[in-house]
Amino acid sequence: MSNLQKFSKPVMIIDNRSLQQMVASLLSEAFVTMDTEFVREKTYWPELCLIQIAGKGNVYLLDALAKDIDLSLLLPLLSAPSVTKIFHAAQQDLEIFLHLFGKLPTPVFDTQVAAMVAGFGNQIGYDSLVDSLLGVAIDKSHRFSDWAMRPLTAAQQHYAAADVTYLWDVYQVLLNKLHQTKRFSWVASEIEVLSDPNFFLPPLDKIWKRLRPKTNNRRVLGCLYAIIQWREEEAQKLNIPRQHLVRDESLLAIAAALPDSVKALSRIRGVSQGFADGKEGGALLTVIKAVKNTEVDLLPLPISADQPKKKPSEAIVSLLKVLLQAKCELYQVAPKLVIDSKDIENLALGKTDLPVLTGWRRDVFGQDAIDLCNGKLILGVQDQKIELIKR
Repeated sequence: MSNLQKFSKPVMIIDNRSLQQMVASLLSEAFVTMDTEFVREKTYWPELCLIQIAGKGNVYLLDALAKDIDLSLLLPLLSAPSVTKIFHAAQQDLEIFLHLFGKLPTPVFDTQVAAMVAGFGNQIGYDSLVDSLLGVAIDKSHRFSDWAMRPLTAAQQHYAAADVTYLWDVYQVLLNKLHQTKRFSWVASEIEVLSDPNFFLPPLDKIWKRLRPKTNNRRVLGCLYAIIQWREEEAQKLNIPRQHLVRDESLLAIAAALPDSVKALSRIRGVSQGFADGKEGGALLTVIKAVKNTEVDLLPLPISADQPKKKPSEAIVSLLKVLLQAKCELYQVAPKLVIDSKDIENLALGKTDLPVLTGWRRDVFGQDAIDLCNGKLILGVQDQKIELIKR
């Protein structure tokens, strides 16, 4: 258990002068812990409500909704190279700052990634990590508070402060573990992606793969991809959730029907007459028309044509998964961080251009996986543990 750092009562920051004073005081710190509270149910972009920041002994709650507050005054701290910004599960927090300022905080450290490297499983939550490392149970009753309501209650302020005060100790405990096991570089390589703005782009390809129908009609496939992209751009512009603009099932129906008129569009299930008659409906029909006028050779290929037909041996995949679990138990690292299920199949197919065959992943699992596939390694059981036998 850590000797918990003692913090003063949270200080609410509601004006620019206090914000500037806070930033000036924190610029001398080696690191600060940070978190955000936001609401997103009715908007595409998160509506930032609160920013929590802790330095040594001091914790601040920056009211992002305070009248006339200039959040850009926070930029000197967010960009200070001498001050590491510590988050837990940083992606959503960083996405907010990127949208607000057009740049990402740097340098950053993600304790969720560090915990995966240090043997705490896949994507462990903050509450569980605090309990595991510090022996402290965090009150979860305000997790689903409406952070846009003002004034914030004392209980809300206490809950918000806990997100960064305990994180101060969590970071130092994890940092010690990483240095003792010489794994800090593992975490650094994983966190590097969080400095790339492209990492936070809308997941168009992920949506496309999830919705993509099993059809050979390249016009339908091309239409679906185009209207997925249109919906994303339009939802951003209107700042509404993508599903509030057009639901997924309606996108699939539109792509299949390829409507060429307001009347035809309005007949599709889930598409209202008001939408079809309106500006968005007209724009959507323009996108569909452009797809219809596109040469078929430029449209997406059917699934059967652009995916390899060869399937890996299920037995080899199962052996690789057993090996992965055994090696991750030995190294106390989360399997998800080492390799995903798709690349396990690629390994079984003999592919070599894979992340798991480089760097620390090769040492932990990749080389043994290759040896297993090539018959140079045998899995056995000894004293109720998996034993690796080299041939």
